[in-house]
Amino acid sequence: MKVVIAGAGSIGMLIGSYLQEAAMDVAFHTRRKEQADALNREGIQRINMDGTASVFPAYATDDIQQLPKDALWIVSTKFAGLHGILSEMKETKVTGPILFIQNGIAHLELAYGSDWEQFAFATVEHGAGRLDDRTVSHNGVGSMTIAVGRGKRNVFHLLDSAVTEQFPIVFHEDAEQILMRKVLINCMINPLTALLQVKNGELVDNCHASSLFRQLYAELMEAFPEFRTFLPYEAVVGVCQKTASNHSSMLADRQAGRPMEIETIVTAVIRKAESRNVSLNLLKTLERMLKAVDGGGAGR
Repeated sequence: MKVVIAGAGSIGMLIGSYLQEAAMDVAFHTRRKEQADALNREGIQRINMDGTASVFPAYATDDIQQLPKDALWIVSTKFAGLHGILSEMKETKVTGPILFIQNGIAHLELAYGSDWEQFAFATVEHGAGRLDDRTVSHNGVGSMTIAVGRGKRNVFHLLDSAVTEQFPIVFHEDAEQILMRKVLINCMINPLTALLQVKNGELVDNCHASSLFRQLYAELMEAFPEFRTFLPYEAVVGVCQKTASNHSSMLADRQAGRPMEIETIVTAVIRKAESRNVSLNLLKTLERMLKAVDGGGAGR
């Protein structure tokens, strides 16, 4: 099975390493030629949970014309780069199914508004860290949950051959529900870790951070009570524990001086709550604080 992974960040490389381990034909589309060269020269290296290293040969390119058009495309870029990669895919007449993996929910409307014939969405709750251009560390076992948006489900079930105890894949019927669940988790973890500059695990280990964490959960559940069963507090704590040594994507962006994904995660949830006439006061305060320290600067 041919798979193209567009976006070789921590999650893209983690997924790619497990698909390669399952003997799938995987290619990476990278933004930088330097990363493609490193992957082609040295292969992709995964640091496993037990500290061992697994290395797999890799093919990568920054030239989309060199990639198979009929492959399954896994798009694992930040939302800011999503329009660009989708435009490139259309220009080069990519015909294969698309699996979207983003942190927010803005891509849901984008996908349904397109003319793509087959696409699905996935959320990933693994702990993963990009160590360099070819190395990813697997810091905590979570799950990859897939929901089909348009087209046949069996196309995406071809990924089942990569399932292991360390890399479980599950399917869900409701794409919007799994994406909203993930974005609510992100709203609880990302802003606090970015502002407090702590790893995920400290949100439950530090009593002061934990108090804010619990308060934020309660506020979000008041706005979205239908998620109390689908996303109990213990499940969010479990995500923090599984990814305890992880820097959230928002914290990693802040530390690197990159703009944080505030609009597609935090602001999107605030607006969704406001459409229900509910005000998320704590999350709004965190949003303003994030924008004050954002790498995007004073222009925002």
